[in-house]
Amino acid sequence: MTERRWEIIATALLWVAVAGLFATWISGAVGPGYGLFRLIPNGYNEGWNAYWADVAWSGGSLYPAIDSPVSNNYPPVSFYIVGGLGRLLGDNIFAGRLLALVSLIVIALDLFVWLRIFTVTRTVAAFGALLFLAAFAHYAPAYIAMDDPQLLAHAFVMTGVVLVWRFDFSRKALVAAAVLMVLGGMVKHLLIALPLTLTVWIALYRRQQLPMWLIAAVSAVALAVAVVYLTQGEIFFRDLASSRLYSRQLVAAGTGRVWRSFGFLLVLSTTAALTWLSRFSSRVLREQAGFALLYLVVAGVIGAFAAGGKGVDRNAFFDLLIAACLAVAIGVEHIRTRPADESWASGARIAGAWAPGTGAALNPVFAAVIALGCGSVFATQAVNQWPARWALIQQTDAREAAAVEMVDAIRALGGGETACEELSLCYWAGSAFKVDFFNYGQKLATAALPAGDCAETFSPQSVALVQVNSPPGDPRLSWRLPQPCNDAIARVYSPVASTSTARLMRPVRQ
Repeated sequence: MTERRWEIIATALLWVAVAGLFATWISGAVGPGYGLFRLIPNGYNEGWNAYWADVAWSGGSLYPAIDSPVSNNYPPVSFYIVGGLGRLLGDNIFAGRLLALVSLIVIALDLFVWLRIFTVTRTVAAFGALLFLAAFAHYAPAYIAMDDPQLLAHAFVMTGVVLVWRFDFSRKALVAAAVLMVLGGMVKHLLIALPLTLTVWIALYRRQQLPMWLIAAVSAVALAVAVVYLTQGEIFFRDLASSRLYSRQLVAAGTGRVWRSFGFLLVLSTTAALTWLSRFSSRVLREQAGFALLYLVVAGVIGAFAAGGKGVDRNAFFDLLIAACLAVAIGVEHIRTRPADESWASGARIAGAWAPGTGAALNPVFAAVIALGCGSVFATQAVNQWPARWALIQQTDAREAAAVEMVDAIRALGGGETACEELSLCYWAGSAFKVDFFNYGQKLATAALPAGDCAETFSPQSVALVQVNSPPGDPRLSWRLPQPCNDAIARVYSPVASTSTARLMRPVRQ
């Protein structure tokens, strides 16, 4: 077979892989997209973020006292962004969902642009970007369109990295990147893997730019801290470090979930190590591979540490997923462009298929097969998951009707004084933010608040209704609250309305 035919086969396989990844991403995004503007709760964080966005735009205090039943342990920037868009759309939850979806696409575009800066072909760059989207749809589908600031923060930080390379580490680019990364940190404060990786990489490969980068980064951080201190006060720093349980079992569960979801990408990331070590790689490609590998290691360590915190979910490893997709794409590009060495030619000759240029022509085919393998894995998983996803889409109207029924009951019976475990319901009902079930439960569990505080917080004088996410008859009302607190609620409140997954309770004397 001629070299030209091998190239045609390689290109066709690579485009099949890209198409498969795109279809996989669409199959995972159609459900979240369909529910984007529906009154269906999508996780605890949605209502929580919507409430604080309201507080930010109403001029209220974003950071309450430590002993308050409501808490805020996030930086303030996302609340102003979501709240501003929420004013335009009429709903903070819808605004946050839309921002999350757009941010996810921006991250993928950043991956594409960053890979292209290093002369990676458009097809391989598209493969890397769509590999991320397809893997994300499998690993964390709930985050595709969730009112949560994590993806917005990643979009800020990743865009900063792209600017640095796009403008060849110029002073303006370093300053702009520092500002964007600090903005990302002021959206979600634990996104330190990529800024740390960039700092170390500059120290290794661009030492002449290191002083300017450090000056820009330190200045941006200092300015951000000063602004937050002057606008929010000292309580911001105390709330940011609020009490939370930590468990090694959660670390094991989180890392196990990563391995099952995209562990094979971590294995394939070794191709980036081969790129970094290979004498056939260009200097630019080796530097690129070095950055991706460093990012992979730093993200893995930080993600494993963060995963032990109670309430931390799959988002602890988003950086690791981004790094793995970059590393695999770089490895595919290296294999695709690698010239035939003597050992490869010898292998082809022994197989009886050797002809001048055959080894070089087979390298793109091998690279395309790796890309096709990645696409096949995620496409197969998407096919297996599609029946459940389609069933959930078909239940959209029924789920929204159940949520609206509960919202109407809260609005009719609560008088604006309802404590919701599903905070979205209270937000949509126009009720005040009475209790932050998760953070309040963590304060009780870590003894930051005395156990008796629960009876005082959940009293008819301050809370007219209590909504919990447990089916009727379940002895445990809320898994976010310690059992003594649940017992205290059960002594005072009794069910007045319920669905298959939630209960609404009011004081017994009523």
